[in-house]
Amino acid sequence: MKKALIFEGQIVQIEAVSFPVAPELIWVDVADDVSMETHVFDGAAAVLKPRPPAPTYAQKRAAEYPPATDYLDGIVKGDAAQVQAYVDACLAVKAKYPKT
Repeated sequence: MKKALIFEGQIVQIEAVSFPVAPELIWVDVADDVSMETHVFDGAAAVLKPRPPAPTYAQKRAAEYPPATDYLDGIVKGDAAQVQAYVDACLAVKAKYPKT
């Protein structure tokens, strides 16, 4: 069994033994397979849980694309500038999060 040092809800160190630290730091017991890269501290439950996977480029894009209603509104109104602004915004998101 190892010890994880927790500060502001993040694992900051993992050791075989605990040692005195500042009051805002706490130690929790963790299994031997826990690492800072794969686990996060759930303060509410005072346990470590698996770190969620990093979002994919598609998920990042979906979160930042402008609403499709902006495009449709421009089409309905015949507003070429609004349609182009939507297309430009989408292309900027695609450039920010390229396919991997």
